[in-house]
Amino acid sequence: MHILRTLTAFAVLLVAVAAWLWAVAPPTGTIYLAATDMAPARIGDGFPATPPRDIAWQALDQRALAGWRGPYWLRWQLPAASAARTGDAAVRLSLRAASQPYWHGQPLPPNGVVGRTAAQERPGQIDVLRMLPAVAGTADDALVVLASSQHQWPRLASADAVLAVGPIASIYGYRLTPWLIAAFAGGALGAACLYFLAAQRGRAPVPGARLLLALGAVGLALPVLEGWRPLLGYAYPWHGPRLLALQALHLAAAVLLPAYLARRFGVALPASVRIGYLAALLVVIAWVPGFDNRGAALLLLSLLGSVALLLRARGEREERWPILALVVAGALAIPLLGGVFLDGPYFLFLAVLMGFLLVRHAAQLRALDQHNALLREERARLALQLLQRGIQPHWLMNTLTCLQELIEQAPLRASRLVEALAEQFDRLRDSSSQSSVTLDDELALCRNHLDIVGMAMEQHIGFEVEADPAGLWLPPGVLHAQVENALTHAGAPACAQHPFRLRVQRNGPCWVLELRSAQGVAAHRGRGTGTAYIEASLAAAWPGRWQFVQGPDGADWCSRMELPCAS
Repeated sequence: MHILRTLTAFAVLLVAVAAWLWAVAPPTGTIYLAATDMAPARIGDGFPATPPRDIAWQALDQRALAGWRGPYWLRWQLPAASAARTGDAAVRLSLRAASQPYWHGQPLPPNGVVGRTAAQERPGQIDVLRMLPAVAGTADDALVVLASSQHQWPRLASADAVLAVGPIASIYGYRLTPWLIAAFAGGALGAACLYFLAAQRGRAPVPGARLLLALGAVGLALPVLEGWRPLLGYAYPWHGPRLLALQALHLAAAVLLPAYLARRFGVALPASVRIGYLAALLVVIAWVPGFDNRGAALLLLSLLGSVALLLRARGEREERWPILALVVAGALAIPLLGGVFLDGPYFLFLAVLMGFLLVRHAAQLRALDQHNALLREERARLALQLLQRGIQPHWLMNTLTCLQELIEQAPLRASRLVEALAEQFDRLRDSSSQSSVTLDDELALCRNHLDIVGMAMEQHIGFEVEADPAGLWLPPGVLHAQVENALTHAGAPACAQHPFRLRVQRNGPCWVLELRSAQGVAAHRGRGTGTAYIEASLAAAWPGRWQFVQGPDGADWCSRMELPCAS
C-alpha cells in the first residue's frame, strides 16, 4: 500500500510541476531583453524628451542600478527584424521606478511621474504594458526610458530591469493557465485543511496538529503573494515588502516542516541540534545574497533536515515513504530548476505535500477514533468486572459477617461501618458513570475502601499523599484498582504494616504519580484484570501519551503513571 501511495503522490507532484513549466514558457515571438545602457540624467528646469547627445552612456550594471535613485536614463536596442517593425508589437517593461518611455523619440504613456525627489515622484507600477507604433527605416529599434526610483525599500541587490517585446496578443494576453494551476492546487490544499479541521473538531489536539495547520497556512499564503504581481500588479514601493513577506514564509516553512515531522514521527532531537538548525537558517538570512538565493537555501536546508528526520524515524513505513519521496523530489528540483522553482513549483510542491499530510493525518484521526471506541468498550467491560469484584459475594459476605459481630459487640463501630459501606457504593456508582474524576475524589474512594477493610480487621491502613496537583484529573478507578490489587495480592495485614504512599509531581509536560505499597508474594501480580483496566482507561483518555509501569522496588511494590498535563 505504501508503494502505491508513494507513486501516486510523486505522480501528482510531477504532473503539477510539468503543467506549470509548460504554461509559463514564453509565447512564440516574444523576446526578453535586459537594458544595454544606463546613464544618470542631468535635468534642469524641465524634463528632456530625449537624452542629450553628449550623455555618457555606460554598460548596464544591474547591481549598480539598484542603488540609483535618479532620475536616470535606460536604453534598449532591439533588432530591426523584430516584431516592433510591423506595428503589431507591444512591450512589457519591468522596472522598479516611475518611468517615461520614448520609442524612437516618440513619448509613450508615462508610468507614474518621474521626480527629482521623493516628494516630486509619483511611483509607477512595477510592470507596465505599452503598444509600440510602427517605424520606418533600417536601423535597429531603440527604446529609451527616463526613470526615477526615490521610494525603494529595502535596498535590493539587483535592479532586475527587463523588457519583453512581442506581438500585442501575447504581451497583453496574460496567460492565466499557470495561475489556474496554482488556484487548483490552492483549492485542493484549502479543501484538505477544511477536511482536517472537520476531522479534528471536538477532539483533543493530537501531536503536531497545530504545526501542520500552520504549514498549510504557509502553503495557502505563498501563491497569493506570488500571484499578486502578475495578476493584479502593484506600485513598485510594494516590491520590497512583498519579497520580505515571501522570505518570511520561506523561513516559516523551513522551521515548521521539520518540526512537524519530528513531532509526528516521535523523533527526539537534542537541544543542540535544534539550536544549530535555527542558527543555520539565520546565517542564510544574514549572509546569502539575493532573495531567490536565500529562499532556495532555506528550502534546501528544510528538505535535507526533513530527509534526515524521516530516515531516523522508526515504524509507520506506509506513512513515511510517500513523504520521503516528495521531500527528496523537492530537494532534487532546487539545483535542477534553480530560481524557477521558487516562482511556482515551490508552492505546488508545498500544496501537494501539505495536502497529502493533512489527508493522512485526518485518516489517522479516524483510525484513532475506531481504536478509541474499542478501548472504551473494553474499559466499560473491565469497569463492570471491577465493580462486580468490588461487591463480590466473598468480600461482601466477610464485611457483613464482621458487621453482625460489631452490632452485638460495638454498635458505634457497626454504625460507622454501615456508613462507610454506603459511601463506598455511592462513590463506585458515581465514578462508574464519569469519564474522569479529580484526584481528590479518587483518593477519597481509596481511603473509604481502606477504612472498611481496616474496620473489619480492627487495624488502620494508612494512605500517605505527597501532592499539590491543582487541575489533575484521572480516569475513575485507576488508583482504586491499584489499592485493590495490593490488598488482594499482598494481603490486608501486610498493607496495615506497610502503608500506601502516593507521590504526585509535575515533570515538564507530564504528571508523574508514584504509588508504593506492600509487595506481597503473588507470582501473577501485575497481569490481572486490574492492570488491564488501568491500561485501557489511560489509553482511552490519552492515546499514545501515557505510561504505566509497575514492579518490585526493594521492599515495596511500585506503580508509576505518567500522564500529560492539561495545559
